Amino acid sequence: ESVAAAVAAGARDVQLRIKGAGAARVASEVRGAQAACAAAGARLWVNDYGRIAVSEGAYGVHLGQEDLAALTDSEAGMEELRALSDAGVRLGVSTHTFAELAAALAVGPSYVALGPVFATTSKRVVAAAAGPAAAGPAAA
Repeated sequence: ESVAAAVAAGARDVQLRIKGAGAARVASEVRGAQAACAAAGARLWVNDYGRIAVSEGAYGVHLGQEDLAALTDSEAGMEELRALSDAGVRLGVSTHTFAELAAALAVGPSYVALGPVFATTSKRVVAAAAGPAAAGPAAA
């Protein structure tokens, strides 16, 4: 419902974040969001659930540092990253420090998010908001 409203308002990329739900509910939510995005010509990025993103035809997967570390620390996780690439699913990664940026770049993501740029109340964030000027050195 929120995804349909966002794409109807002109959003071309939607990031779907679902925490604390079972796989069946996540798959159902992704399926509905993907249908709304496809109907509007928008791209769906799914947080964390790579296998579900692939099975439901999402455009991309977005991973936080903990999720990225969990995947890169095991052969099964690296296989999951390869499966995303093989399926044509794009990868986005959150970063908060230059060390995290280096770790993200090592897996060849489609994009890297640097933040937080601004303070948020939508989730618990470990790093302080750095402001827009922080993006300059990271982009160099």
